[in-house]
Amino acid sequence: MSVDPLFKLGVIYALLCQCIFGFVPSATNVSVVCHNFVNVLYWNYSHPAEQLEFSVLVRPYYGDSQTVDTSQTYLDISDYSNDAGDDYFVAVTAQVGQEKSESASIKFTYSIDYYDEKKHTYKCSMDFPAVNTSVHKDVIEVSFQHPYLLYEEEILNNEFKYTITHDQKKSSYSCFADEDLCTTKIPLNQSVAGQCVELKFEGKIDAIPTYTYRDVCVPPVTPETDHTEIIAALLGGAFVLLFITVGVVWVLCKKWKKIPKIPEVLRSIIPGQSPTALLSQSEQPAISQTTSVTHQPLLNEDSYGSTPNSPDEEGCEIITTDLADTDVYEPKFLAREDSDVESTVIEPSGYNSPKCLEIEIEIGPEDFAEGYGPRPAVI
Repeated sequence: MSVDPLFKLGVIYALLCQCIFGFVPSATNVSVVCHNFVNVLYWNYSHPAEQLEFSVLVRPYYGDSQTVDTSQTYLDISDYSNDAGDDYFVAVTAQVGQEKSESASIKFTYSIDYYDEKKHTYKCSMDFPAVNTSVHKDVIEVSFQHPYLLYEEEILNNEFKYTITHDQKKSSYSCFADEDLCTTKIPLNQSVAGQCVELKFEGKIDAIPTYTYRDVCVPPVTPETDHTEIIAALLGGAFVLLFITVGVVWVLCKKWKKIPKIPEVLRSIIPGQSPTALLSQSEQPAISQTTSVTHQPLLNEDSYGSTPNSPDEEGCEIITTDLADTDVYEPKFLAREDSDVESTVIEPSGYNSPKCLEIEIEIGPEDFAEGYGPRPAVI
């Protein structure tokens, strides 16, 4: 009975593996999370044993390999894969004492120049910087940091080229690390007013790609108000208010200038008010030239050296003036010796004028006022 040569080779291979590697199982489900230049390696192992350790080999495409031992089932290999533009091969080997398992390996890279879907199980990524947007009339203003200022990776200290796609139109832009912000303006179609639009950002720096999306809501267009009409309305209202104010002030001034006459009752009640003072509050009557009605010597032996007599003393005569006669304002000065004697008109004699005259003025019908008048001039 003949034996298949392939079967013999399989048995020989199994024996060699058992002699060399023993019975140490290999790690399974090796994976890597590489995002924003933080690279962490994970794996599973379902056969725990004493003195179990894992040996991790990190080999870049350019540069020397490095080996790290750990007893955990994960390892941060960021310090061993710090060149984001390189391609990395990573292998995990389980080891118990002197016995080792077969290696489980993967490949990863950030650069699109090395990435191959058939060889690379994982593709690393870098986040696009945070984008700030604002809408001004017919444009959308965009601003963000340069990736070098955000991640501080030396490989990113280069020109950052990016594109923005909006309304099925792609526009290209670029900026450098020495700029505080990468800024640009995107033309906005007025037909999208009151709607939200999507902006797609795609960038690449030293063969490291990045992308993001951003929704921007455009406020509805409000019609501009005509300030001319508002200004005209304000000016018209101010003019009307000014006109009303001037009218009110004019009416008040007219009322304040018109002083009413004091009634007879109040005139008798108010103390210290002489008929002359009361007459000053109303229109003063026109008084014609007064004349003397009696003859008395200016000086005599009894009055020489004595004080003048008061108007109340004997020697003053009462004069009655009729103010009701509006046609001719010529008051009649009447001399009377007593109340029983009828008053008569006496022509003046010139030199025989009294020292004072007691005057009775008729203001109205049955309305008289008494007072004293000065000595009239001699004609």
